Amino acid sequence: MSVVALPLMGKAIPHRPVNEAVTIHRLPVEAASDWQQEVKNECRRQRSLTPAVFDFLKAAGLLDRCTFLASEHQFAPLRFRYIGGPTVRFLGRAWALQQIGKPDLDDPHQTLAEGVGHQYREAIEGGDPVFNRVTITGLSLSPKVYTHMLIGWQQSDGRRALLTCLHEF
Repeated sequence: MSVVALPLMGKAIPHRPVNEAVTIHRLPVEAASDWQQEVKNECRRQRSLTPAVFDFLKAAGLLDRCTFLASEHQFAPLRFRYIGGPTVRFLGRAWALQQIGKPDLDDPHQTLAEGVGHQYREAIEGGDPVFNRVTITGLSLSPKVYTHMLIGWQQSDGRRALLTCLHEF
């Protein structure tokens, strides 16, 4: 077997650290897409997170567009319970498998986790849906832009839950 020598065509490309950034712009809830509005209306109709909400999402073919997080008790962190298709496609299947059951802030993409984590808590504690346009840079070749409708619940025993409905552009 012979060795093949390749000529050096220029300087090596230096390795640059990833500069993740998350920009979040609050939008009026009324600006959400039709399907996000449908989910919001169904959640309001149910008044709490019940199996009927998930039945609705499945029947309408919308479950894959959503991500669901919940806490086990009052002082427990929000944990990923279901991760929808848009998030899996952007962050990868390996990331999603690694994150199921883990706290939302225990994420290798700390800038992203903290940025959207504040929004999650606002939707839960405020009791009203939150609608944002989110731009993520530094995790892919081009910026990722999407909107998310965040619908949160806080039970009388302190447990919390969040449904995020992600609309890709």
